[in-house]
Parts: sequence; C-alpha cells; structure tokens
Amino acid sequence: MNFKKTAGLLICAVMMCTAAAGCNKNKDSVKANTSNTAATTATTRVTQTGKIGEPASMKDIEVTIDKLYRSEYYGSQDEVLTCIVFLEVTVTNNTKNEIDANMLTSFEFEVDGKLHDSATLQAISSAKKQYGEDVDLFEDPIQPGETHSGIIAAELPHQFTEATLYFLPLGGGTGENYDASSAIVYTFDNGDLWTLTRPSDESGTTAAEESTEAE
Repeated sequence: MNFKKTAGLLICAVMMCTAAAGCNKNKDSVKANTSNTAATTATTRVTQTGKIGEPASMKDIEVTIDKLYRSEYYGSQDEVLTCIVFLEVTVTNNTKNEIDANMLTSFEFEVDGKLHDSATLQAISSAKKQYGEDVDLFEDPIQPGETHSGIIAAELPHQFTEATLYFLPLGGGTGENYDASSAIVYTFDNGDLWTLTRPSDESGTTAAEESTEAE
C-alpha cells in the first residue's frame, strides 16, 4: 500500500472516530509500513541536535519546529491518562525528490527513555477540533523546492520527565528513498510546552489563545 493510499484510509478512519477522549491504545493507534520501521535503526542512527524555534538542516532538508503546545484535549493509553501535543512545523525540501513529513512516517517520540506510540487517531481527531477540518497535517508529499508549514499532532503521557523528538528528513514513505539512518533530535520537558486552549465553539475556526509558558 502506498503512502497516499495509507493517508487516505487514515483520514477516513479519523472521520469515524468521534470520541473526544479515552480511546484505547489498541484501537486508535496508527502505524506506518512496518517493513521500514525506523526504530530498528535507532542504535546506529546518526543524529543532529535541533532547537525549538530555530532552523536545522540535514540532507538538503530544512526543518523548523516553531513551537510546542500542550492542548486541552486528552486521551488514554493502557489506562494511563495522555495529553495531546501539537507541533507547528515548517519544512523546506531542497532535494530533487518529493518527501513526506507526516506524523506516521517522519516523526518519532521517545518518552523517558522509551519509544512511545504517539501517532494515534485521537491525536489527529484533536488537531481537527483545534484547528478545523482543513488543518494541514502534511498528508501530501512536499515537492522539490517547496516550503510547507503545518501541524504535527502527537499523543504523549500526561506526565513525563523528558521527551525526545526525532525528525527523520528522508524517513517518510517507502521504497528506494526511505532512509531512517539520520535524525534531527529535539529534547523537551513539560516546561517547554505552551498551553493551548480549545476553540470556544469547538469547530476549530476560532483562533485559540496562547497562554504563558507551562510551568
């Protein structure tokens, strides 16, 4: 199954997931093609440190994670309370090939030293409630020379000490362009998350107010 078809099926699944919270991990987790699971190369991965709010480049791709938000949406994984985190991301593709920057294929989270299953239907559903149905979740490939801004949504434990985000510049998709050997790494804790309130009308059309930095 190719990426575009996978993304299409995923969006269809989201439309059927109407629960605001409490979806079970075994029911709402979404997986990329397991034949190219990036976690298998984590021990040999070449990494570069990135900083929130500043551009970082690797393999002719530039990425900026502009800000991290903890939303008011929540869920549950294995009966443990979770929070929904949104990342404002801008990606510039300076390669000669199209790339994917989707949460399913190009972003991984490690929480308190363990890989965490953050790509869930609950996260995507919450993003649509926060930003509206037309929110850009990087479903479409980024073409050569194109700069694209959008939202990466992730479901993380409500309480954690430290989280590590891996952005895989060429990790998206499958086939000959797949490369999970290198990653730009961002480390953050609860204090780095800005609070984002729900839209007042729950439609995602009203801009949410940004509060002071979470303590």
